[in-house]
Amino acid sequence: MVVMNEESVAAIVPELDGSQQLALQRFCQGSNLALFGRAGSGKSEMLRRMIAVAHGKWGADAVAVAALAGSASSLIGGQTLHSLFGMDTRPLSREMWLRDVLRRPHVCARLNNIRVLFVDEVCSIPSSLLDRFGYVMRRIAAPHMQHVPFGGCQVVAVGDPLQAAPVKVTDTSVDRMVFDCCMWRTTFEGHHGVVSCLTGCHRQSGDMEFQKLLDRVRWGRAGDATINRINDTWETRFTCTVTKLRIRKVAVQEINQMKLSAINTPEHTFEATDVFLTDDPRAQKQAAATLRGCVDLVVTLKQSAVVILTRKVQDVVPGSRGVVREVITRELVIDDRVCQVKGVMCDFGSRVVEVSIARFPAYNSAGVEVAYCDQVPLLLGWAITVHRAQGLTLDAVEIDFRLDTWSTCGLVYTALSRARSLSALRVRGLRRDLIRVSRLALAYYESCLRESGVAPEDDGRPSIEA
Repeated sequence: MVVMNEESVAAIVPELDGSQQLALQRFCQGSNLALFGRAGSGKSEMLRRMIAVAHGKWGADAVAVAALAGSASSLIGGQTLHSLFGMDTRPLSREMWLRDVLRRPHVCARLNNIRVLFVDEVCSIPSSLLDRFGYVMRRIAAPHMQHVPFGGCQVVAVGDPLQAAPVKVTDTSVDRMVFDCCMWRTTFEGHHGVVSCLTGCHRQSGDMEFQKLLDRVRWGRAGDATINRINDTWETRFTCTVTKLRIRKVAVQEINQMKLSAINTPEHTFEATDVFLTDDPRAQKQAAATLRGCVDLVVTLKQSAVVILTRKVQDVVPGSRGVVREVITRELVIDDRVCQVKGVMCDFGSRVVEVSIARFPAYNSAGVEVAYCDQVPLLLGWAITVHRAQGLTLDAVEIDFRLDTWSTCGLVYTALSRARSLSALRVRGLRRDLIRVSRLALAYYESCLRESGVAPEDDGRPSIEA
């Protein structure tokens, strides 16, 4: 266990609320840390700061940043958990996973070199996967560290138990929520780790009425008054273009293509190809799947098209929505050759920036880049899926709950909480039966709050509404 000195902690604590400062101090003490908090509580900001601390302490090669989904990992500049461990998505036993890892010495060396592992959106991971990851990390560690969770690697897991649950995981399924397994308890609840709850409210701080409505949805205590108030937003009229949230990707593609076709300006197509740096067919297939989770091979834009930024450009953060003003072409001299490079001038409201082609890499479990795709970091922004929107803050959101099946626990709250205020939301079709919350998640989260000395009411748990 490595402890940061007080001066290092003090230098990065300013501008954090009390719960964030406490979480940062626990991280700097070297403990495994499960960081929970509602949408907009500052989890992403904490993650960025802790990653910076870890890089300064250990160096980038000893720090791994990952998430289950490719879109989530792209937002934090990391990789998918499967690519980190060099595994595909086959439901193998943990012993089979270990066997495959042990057959590749470079994978073992990479995993053994990790001193801090950050996992974002951890509550989207089923318990069976966490068990496999932890088992492999422990068994490949040095013999004197194999009794320690994750082989002594410090683990920081960030998420919200009350947001979207893992696919096909329910309170009664064989596979369980990530926090409902032995691996979680030994990693974060024993003397090796701690659960820390962020209680701040930053995203919706300008609209406390909306925050209270969201809290009712999050805790599963929304009654007719809350649902009617949210459905009343369908009459909202926006001065900017709204982003529609849907469940299925095919529905999103249909909406975006229809909107793009309605613009009477020339198309500009950005075509990309996956470049593989390995001859291993299995590694190529896995890398291609990873890249498709965060970048499309073909992006078609027009002037006035609405777009969403997927990579930070200057001081414009991922998730920012803008409008294409112009597609420009520059001539650059590369290796004595004149090359034409396209870029997109986008208006993000506060400023107009040039969005250039960015490299989207895919890594193997040894941390080696095995493929990349050079593509413009923009998505058509009239519609996106709820899962892709997780972690984003959107300026204007439209959700028609009549169009999709909302069967996953926490999914309604995840969708609604992408907006900053009621004035940025347009909703219809919300019903009480669509708001599903896992009873196990509720009970576990309440126990975490109380163990942290926080009353559930101080984290927004409301009274039951008729």
